[in-house]
Amino acid sequence: MSAPVDGASSERHQRLLRSFKARFGVDASFVARSPGRVNIIGEHIDYCGFSVLPMAVDRDVLIAVAAKSVAADSAHAPTVVLTNIDPEKYHDATFEYTKDSIVDIDATKHAWHNYFKCGYKGILEDIGKVPPHLEIMIDGNVPAGAGLSSSSAFVCASALSVAYACGVTPNKRDLTETAIRAERYSGVQTGGMDQSISIMATPSSALLIDFYPSLNATPVLIPPHTRPYKFVVANSLVTSEKHVTAARNYNLRVLETRLAARLLGAWVSAGSADDSVAVPRAKTLREVLDLFLDSQATGLAAGFNGARVGSRAEFINGLRNLEAVAELVFKDGVYGCDDAVTALQEKYKGEYAAGWVDVEKEFCAGIGGVYLDGGLDLKKRVRHVLSEARRVLEFVEVCGGSGEADVLDSLGSLMNASQKSCSQDFNCSCPELDELTALCLASGAVGSRLTGAGWGGCTVSLVPEELVEDFIAKVVEGYYAKHGHDVKDVGDWIFATIPGSGALIFE
Repeated sequence: MSAPVDGASSERHQRLLRSFKARFGVDASFVARSPGRVNIIGEHIDYCGFSVLPMAVDRDVLIAVAAKSVAADSAHAPTVVLTNIDPEKYHDATFEYTKDSIVDIDATKHAWHNYFKCGYKGILEDIGKVPPHLEIMIDGNVPAGAGLSSSSAFVCASALSVAYACGVTPNKRDLTETAIRAERYSGVQTGGMDQSISIMATPSSALLIDFYPSLNATPVLIPPHTRPYKFVVANSLVTSEKHVTAARNYNLRVLETRLAARLLGAWVSAGSADDSVAVPRAKTLREVLDLFLDSQATGLAAGFNGARVGSRAEFINGLRNLEAVAELVFKDGVYGCDDAVTALQEKYKGEYAAGWVDVEKEFCAGIGGVYLDGGLDLKKRVRHVLSEARRVLEFVEVCGGSGEADVLDSLGSLMNASQKSCSQDFNCSCPELDELTALCLASGAVGSRLTGAGWGGCTVSLVPEELVEDFIAKVVEGYYAKHGHDVKDVGDWIFATIPGSGALIFE
């Protein structure tokens, strides 16, 4: 997990080391790096248990570190002095290690240093060591609130840097699982995709990341025999800070999908009329798919929590059939709180007697807060999750095919269908993202969609390589210049990229 410093990052890396020495008067011992990511396809389905297909980009978080050992008989607790290469925007912070809680994190306050604290707390819980004193300087160029996972890159780099300062080099799988858990201390119920790709990415490949029944990552190459291509990331410049908007957006979707899984799982396992069968308590829509495959006697292996064995095509067919069932099970329009309670009571006799209080206690655990003023649109949320899970598998199937001439067009069509579903069924797009994706298609992209949580942030477009320069020029003129933005900064807003590598230590 370590590498020498070279390539395009060298100049920025050296600037960070110079700034570190100017601030602390000593050289940094090492630099930890973890990249941002762009999700090619598979939005808002990781926390539902389904596979996603992200790739690492060349924008990242760098953490320069100097460690000072703490004497065993010292009366002073280990401290962290946390600085940023941009101190005017990100003010210094200092905190102490405590034996009982490691570090306190106030998830109600949106403080930039909370993300370092998350990685610090998570990794120290796992390795069980008292840390040294740490002097830290951060340099991140992943745009915040752009849907490129700046917060997860920060948490991953933080966990890796603290582990390495403690003399531990965790394997990538363990580090990923730590980072997934640790970021939740910030108050957002993340699913795991962002941390997985930031740590486990391999050069030149996207990763098919599976979360169920356990974490697994498989490199996926877009066929090299197809037309040369680039992924172009374009920032809508609508900022959506997940921490700030979570209660109305991200966390609400987690609640909706959890609640829908419990209801749909009850229906497919016991039928719509038979109340004598014990009803499993599915937690995710991925578990519901297993229940459905069992009920259909598909032969894809048995057992509620077991991994199914079968071809990707069989899973695609199972998802398509379950989509059709869900269209019949859920009513059109939103469910109010009373509607949801009644639906649960019908399937789970004698439970949820306290009404919505019981529902909140069970389904909002770990979410951190939800606003319910708009109701629960369960049918649309399930429609998106199941169809998006199917599109991920179809995307991988196309990549593994025989190389038909229109492979880019096939991949682009799946990305376009994903954007439509994100906008219309999951309602995680926004007018600017809809405008930008339409412009990207008109400018030469074969596929364009929002990436990340949505409600702002970035788009990702699949563009034939020979069109990239002209494509970028058209988007700059048709979106950024049109909306009055100073296009001298456009290199920070739109860039072409190919899949990059994951978390590393530079020594």
